[in-house]
Amino acid sequence: MAEEGDKALIVFDYIYHAMRAKHVLDKGGFKIREVAPPVEYRTGCDLAIEVETADVDAAEETLEENKVIILDILFMPKGTQFVPVFLTKLIKTWDYGDYMMVRCGNMKITYRKEDGVIVNLSGGG
Repeated sequence: MAEEGDKALIVFDYIYHAMRAKHVLDKGGFKIREVAPPVEYRTGCDLAIEVETADVDAAEETLEENKVIILDILFMPKGTQFVPVFLTKLIKTWDYGDYMMVRCGNMKITYRKEDGVIVNLSGGG
């Protein structure tokens, strides 16, 4: 049974899904944190969302309702620490008022903050 303060990590195959999840969960009022996933779960996406285990079922349901595809949910014991994304220097963000640009490696995604719609995509391979 999960204890108070235990964390769950929602991991994704693609950065698009991770960014959509962040938008949807923020809008839904969930307490989340963007972190770098464990190396074995970096299948093309270097962004994961950390949530309290008490919120996992509701968060998963919210993501499913909004058609956000997740790769897996990892349950982490209390005290497990992940590196916040902003400390990895791999992912950087720029806030342009109504728009947010996220760069991961050589890939850039710009999305409209109001609804999470991607308005520009560049780089990658």
